[in-house]
This record gives sequence, C-alpha cells and structure tokens, in this order.
Amino acid sequence: MIASNHNADITEEARFAHQDLLAFGKQALERRGMRAEQAEQVALRLLDADLLGHRSHGFWLLATYLERLEAGQIAVEGEVRVLNDSPAAFAWHANRLPGAWVMQRAIDTVRERARAQAMVCATIAECSHIGCLQSYLLPLVADNLLVMLSATNAGVASVAPFGGIDPVLTTNPLAFGIPTRGAPILVDQCTSLGSNTFFTAFAQRGESLPAQWLLDADGAPTDDPTVLSANPPGTVLPLGGIDFGYKGFGLGLAVEALTLALPGSGRRTRPDKFGQGVFLQVINPAMLGGLDAFLDETTWLADACHASRVRPGAPPVRLPGERALRLRQQQLVEGITLSADAVQRTAAWADKLGLAMPVEKKAEGHAAHAR
Repeated sequence: MIASNHNADITEEARFAHQDLLAFGKQALERRGMRAEQAEQVALRLLDADLLGHRSHGFWLLATYLERLEAGQIAVEGEVRVLNDSPAAFAWHANRLPGAWVMQRAIDTVRERARAQAMVCATIAECSHIGCLQSYLLPLVADNLLVMLSATNAGVASVAPFGGIDPVLTTNPLAFGIPTRGAPILVDQCTSLGSNTFFTAFAQRGESLPAQWLLDADGAPTDDPTVLSANPPGTVLPLGGIDFGYKGFGLGLAVEALTLALPGSGRRTRPDKFGQGVFLQVINPAMLGGLDAFLDETTWLADACHASRVRPGAPPVRLPGERALRLRQQQLVEGITLSADAVQRTAAWADKLGLAMPVEKKAEGHAAHAR
C-alpha cells in the first residue's frame, strides 16, 4: 500500500487485490479495537460478500462497522455465553461480539459435531451483524452437509404484514446450501423484495429503485428509497409484492420464529438495532438415506434444471449460486471490484485512521494507481 489523495472525487468503480483489501480491513478494524482474530474473520466475510457479488454486504459495510465500533455498538471484549448445549444442539448468547467471528466459531462447532450426528442445530442471540449468509454456506456444503441458515434483527422493523402498512417484521433472509456432485446450489434470499442495506445504498446514492418495491407511509407503492427513513416511515414489500406478498410474509414469519423466538431474544423487549438472532442447522445425508443416494438425487435435479428448454432468445437456466461462484473465482484472480461509493466510504476512514488505501489492481493495458 502507498499513500494517496483519499479526498479526491471518486466517480468510477475500481478493482483491488483480495489480499490488499484484507490487510486494509484487518488494520482498520484492529485500530477500532477488534482483536486480530476477530478483525480477520470480519474482513474475510465482507470480502467474500463482494466476491460472490453481494455488494451491499461487502466492503461497502466496512465503514458502517467502523462507525459502530467507534460508538460501542459492537463489543470487542468478553466471550460468548452458552445457554444450552447437547450433542445435537447448542444455544449461545453472543453479547454483541463481532458477528463473523462468532459465526466462524459456530460453523467450526457444527462441522465437528455433524460427523457423529445426523442433524445439528444452533441458535445465537444478540450477535452483531453477520453479513452475507451465502458466504457461510461454502465450508459446510464442502463437507457434503445440507444447510439452512437465517438471521434477522429484532431492533429493525421495515416490512409490514401483508395487507398492512405499519412495519412489524424486517427483511428476514433465508439461505440453503445443497451439495451436488458438481457445484453446490446456494440459495440466499430475503423474504422481502430486498434487504435493508440494499435500499439504504440506493438512498445514499440519491438513486431511485428499479421498480416500486416499497410502500410510503400511506401505503402507496413507490420507487423512492428515502421513504424508509421518513417520519412516519414507509415499508419494504414482502416477497411477491402487492399481489402475492402473502407468500413472502409467511416465510418472514417463519424466519422470525427460527431466529428470534428460538434463541429467546426477540421483539417483545423492543431492543436496539445492533443485535441479530441466528439460526443454523446442518443435516448429514450419510446418516439418513445415504450420501451417494443424496448426491445422486441433487445432481439429477441440477442437471434436469439445466436441461430445461427456455423461451426463444432467453439464456440457459441458472441455478442459485452459479453466478456467484463464477464471479468469486474470477475476482480472486482478477481482483475485487468495488463501487465508487464503497471506495469513497473506505477512503474516508483511511484518512481518519491514518491508513493508506490499497493500490488499485493493474488492469491489462493500464497502469495501476492509488486512490
């Protein structure tokens, strides 16, 4: 890394080497009080989100995490408290410790226990933001485990129940990892039409949404993301929108039960917005119908989807996670692309912390330069 003029206007996206962004992220987080092992896990998960194409949960969020550390909204001292523990299940209270670090410990634990158990589930209460769910699926499907993962925030209400206009739920993501004999199927989607971070990014850029995915405070559909921060606020439409949002609403309720009711820390106490609830379950197919039979079925299903005819001129069928995995491999080689907004937010903190921004990765035929 070299010194640069961080305050220069940044109007274009830029590409950086993974290792350079990782080193910067770790340094920045450590300067705001995280222990080295915490900072590494958080930085890795932010970068994995960018690698997989989930920019709203990638390095763009580093500035938000640094702000929360500065305000004491992410804890850096203390330990995870064990609420219950048995061979096939455990429940933790994370005490607002860094989400990615807590999640890595949970993943290590379920991987170990799933060697001897057909199913292992875990709940985590009061965990700091964990980021992109799809990233956490990768080490588990690599062990040929079927995975379900969900997380939500009891202190954020941005989604109204279907037919209502007052926010009660939030965007409640749900992820599944399905191993096959080829690339895994990696489902990661909100039970609403988008994540809160997605809409916040549009608002901060001063951009309208691609479609009317929100309701204003009076219940009128809108593409204006600023209605979510208005007083009174608007709401995010559940998955299915105006006509079929009852489907997303039902899934959102299920996520609330898994991630807030099961961990025992939910909305009834009206908490602030800095703690998340997490539900993680893995299933070992080898201890049920058999691993070979499981992989035969999931691989057949993936192949049948790929073989499906499409409309004239339409692209081939793409399974969940395929684009993300291809993008991940590409960016590990060519560098991670950050939006101008993400670079600007990161550069502002580089100035504040006295850190040099990473050097932009050299593109073929062009010289690299620092920002």
